Amino acid sequence: MRKLLLASLLSIPCTALAAPGVLGDVSEVPDKHGEQKSGWNVSLGLGAVYFPEFPGVDDDETNAVPLINVNYENTYYLEFYKLGAWLWSPRNTGIRMGVVAKPRRGYDRGDGPIEYHDVDDTILAGARAKWNTGQFALDGYLLASTESDSGPEVHLTGTYYFLQSKQATISGFAGAEFLSEDAIDYLYYEEGAYDGADSTINLNVGVVGTYNIAPQWNVIGSVSLKSYGSEIEDAPGVTEDNGTTALLGVLYTF
Repeated sequence: MRKLLLASLLSIPCTALAAPGVLGDVSEVPDKHGEQKSGWNVSLGLGAVYFPEFPGVDDDETNAVPLINVNYENTYYLEFYKLGAWLWSPRNTGIRMGVVAKPRRGYDRGDGPIEYHDVDDTILAGARAKWNTGQFALDGYLLASTESDSGPEVHLTGTYYFLQSKQATISGFAGAEFLSEDAIDYLYYEEGAYDGADSTINLNVGVVGTYNIAPQWNVIGSVSLKSYGSEIEDAPGVTEDNGTTALLGVLYTF
């Protein structure tokens, strides 16, 4: 049964994770820190996410999102919106390396920063490396898009855990996203209209907290602020230079 469940999780179509209206802005669901036990670790829940409809657009929305965190033998995982596997983990170093895939929301014609322009939902996939000391964690991604017109990206996030107890956890994080020229062109510039965008860096900071309200039940909440890079700020139709995301949800751990 467990082998069947694991195979099912690994065969989930990534496009299902990216479908607008199904999971909302799943890319903004934060990780829940915690030591993983051997075997299966499963947490399921429901949350509400408040987020910009698309980075740089002056339209926000709130969506209900399922919260799913599944880990098998500290190797295979469905970590809210990320599907992946750790392939190399040197003993007693806190270092892990592996592969990962996660969705990116696009926008329909008329809903994004460029009039008469639309961007397809895509999957970002590539390599992931994480270093965790227990008090501090550094998480990095090198990603490519399933959309051939887009380009590579590098995401790096540092997290510090201010409080870790059975009752509650509080952590703060800061990160940077490096978007290549091709990624910026694809997301913000209509094909043929402009071909001069440069690479850019988005910066974000935030806080995540969890609180145990009953045996196996936890409330999770987060708020983050992302500052968009200059190439996004200067793109046609972009009116905002930052965006705020907030999450509130409940998780049940089996």
